[in-house]
Amino acid sequence: MVALLAAAVASVAPHGWVAAAGAAEDPPPVGVSATTPRFTLSWTRQINRGHSVSISSPVLVDNGGNPFVVAAETEGNLRAFDLDDGAPKSGWSGSTTGFPITRAPLSSDGTNVYVPVAQDGHTNYPRYLKFGPTGQLLWNSNPGTNTAVAGFMHSGMALARIGGAWQGFAGSSSMQVHSVNAATGAQNWGFFNADSTMATPVVADLYGVGTPQVIFSSDTTSSGLPGDRNGGILRVLTADGKQVCSAAQFANGDTYKYSGYNNSTPAVAQVDGRPVIAFGSTGPVQTGPGANQVLGFDPACRMLWASPALAGRVDTAVSFADLTGAGRPSVLVVVGILEGDTSYPRVYALDPATGAIQRDSGTSLRPYGAMIAYTNGSSITTADVDGDGGQDLFVPSREGASVVLDGSTFGVLTTIPTNMAVQNSPIVTATPTGVRITIAGYNGSGSQISSYVSNTGSLGQRGWHHFGANPQLTGVLGTLSGPQRDLLEGQSLGSGASLSHAGASLTMQPDGNLVARAPGGTVRWASGTGVPGSRLVLGVDGNVEVWSPGNTRLWQSGVGLGGVERLVLDADGSFRVVSGYWGPGRQLSQYTTLWVSNGPTPVVDGLWFGQVLPPGRSLFSADRSHELLMQTDGNLVLYRRRDSRVVWTSGTSHSSGRAEVVFGQYGELLVRVPGGPVLRDFGTGLKGADRFTVRNDGRLTVTSPFGATLWESTGRPVK
Repeated sequence: MVALLAAAVASVAPHGWVAAAGAAEDPPPVGVSATTPRFTLSWTRQINRGHSVSISSPVLVDNGGNPFVVAAETEGNLRAFDLDDGAPKSGWSGSTTGFPITRAPLSSDGTNVYVPVAQDGHTNYPRYLKFGPTGQLLWNSNPGTNTAVAGFMHSGMALARIGGAWQGFAGSSSMQVHSVNAATGAQNWGFFNADSTMATPVVADLYGVGTPQVIFSSDTTSSGLPGDRNGGILRVLTADGKQVCSAAQFANGDTYKYSGYNNSTPAVAQVDGRPVIAFGSTGPVQTGPGANQVLGFDPACRMLWASPALAGRVDTAVSFADLTGAGRPSVLVVVGILEGDTSYPRVYALDPATGAIQRDSGTSLRPYGAMIAYTNGSSITTADVDGDGGQDLFVPSREGASVVLDGSTFGVLTTIPTNMAVQNSPIVTATPTGVRITIAGYNGSGSQISSYVSNTGSLGQRGWHHFGANPQLTGVLGTLSGPQRDLLEGQSLGSGASLSHAGASLTMQPDGNLVARAPGGTVRWASGTGVPGSRLVLGVDGNVEVWSPGNTRLWQSGVGLGGVERLVLDADGSFRVVSGYWGPGRQLSQYTTLWVSNGPTPVVDGLWFGQVLPPGRSLFSADRSHELLMQTDGNLVLYRRRDSRVVWTSGTSHSSGRAEVVFGQYGELLVRVPGGPVLRDFGTGLKGADRFTVRNDGRLTVTSPFGATLWESTGRPVK
């Protein structure tokens, strides 16, 4: 049977991956006994004869407590089956994407199914599809997509309910990450990325104050600018598309230029009370072909750790699971080890606080090798199969033998006779007497989905039961508590709540006083306010404010800008407000410090990519001799401070009081009204501009990263 399967799979396997001819019979599981967990076939169904299921992971749809699963094969056909008995669901027999390739993992909001398909240009809005519970197509985000161009959409869609409405987030090979209105399919926003985004985003409330962020990793191809290199980027965005932070992992050479660099879907879990973002990369910083590592970052994109070099490329999605039942998750990842014509799985468990290797399957799974790819749409899924309190691992391996590893030892507990090649993640659910695993793959007959049940076990605690762990938000294990160390613009700290870091704290006390304390409790700073029940608010312009329950502003820092602002508590008990912007030549966040609790207010002498000067706010020259004020009458005016003399004006006006200065992501310098007219365009867009500066000599300049002056204010400096 194995040899027949190998020959048949060769005709349908994607990416040139074929089964190894003459593969050996399964070795016996470790410690076989009468109590060894066993999986038996519950049901199996053909999805489509002659076609394959590749890296598109199936999805579980709750359907009001009557769950069904949906799988997609590579030619675009979708089929739905009752989870319990495999009965085909009414209405799905003719459901199709209408596109010749479906590779992205599917996702669901609990009722509907979302399928990212493809795009036909670097700047075009891709084709995303939404299907209702009876298989009807509800919307197509871009019917004009060129179906003759395949694209390579590997990113699934993360879904979250924000402000009472479902919103989707997905990457694409169009060099953008997109936010999708889940009700209509319209684009909310697109973030122009450095390269293709093949990894599925994660949506998580990293800061623990009730508003989620979008986390994703991607490739980056060198722009050709001096010092720029190929590599990968981690980004954290607000739900409305503003970049909070980013981190780059660069590599020399072209080894991963076309084959992927940060294609591993991230995962988020709480570790020792703090969120950790983990994903696979060939970095952080190295030369040559890369180090094949897993990286850990905090919510501000600060790298916490890098694992030792693993034995293969980390393309798969990272998982978190509690392997021992002690309540602390490990980071799980599988890599494919290529040996001749076969590829066998090697599984690692990493310490979530340090990245150190806790367990390594080594070469023990070599007997389960075949020519199977370990792609970015697959991950280790888990359940407590043997009932010992720890999570056990379902590992994609050779056709006919999906392997279940004991989480505490990495010994083989049992195998599942799937009779399929599997290159994606299964769905693991509970049954009254054990565990159900539902797997989609392909064999000589074509695409297939099968469901197996165990005679023992349960889902257990702190496991990873689906692709991305959560079928809606994706990539999040458990609940992330907060608040943490940071506040983002627009977020607040309620009465009695605190930020904390390394023993320091910032507390909005119940008596209405905002107090910062060093480790040990010494007061470093206080607002001096005293209305019980007050709250701390970080405005959208970065202005720190204390508001009473009656909505009276009791105190403010009086300093703000318009980029992506963040309040950060430092280890000594001081805190500061920083404004993020895109640095020279790339979309990597740099920071301007706007305000500090202990010490003089920093000088902000200009704008970088993505920053805005709001009405009523000023920039100052580095020596504080000149002030550039965005007046509420719509005029941008440069003053000499010693005598209040006007040096230069924009000559603009607007009665709304909302006019602002914008230095956009393409270097365009504008005076505009948000949602209204552009009052003045200084003509600097698309010329390589990256910095707008107020100079000590009373001039305003727009310059390139290499020092070229692209615009200068008219008139001579005032004598």
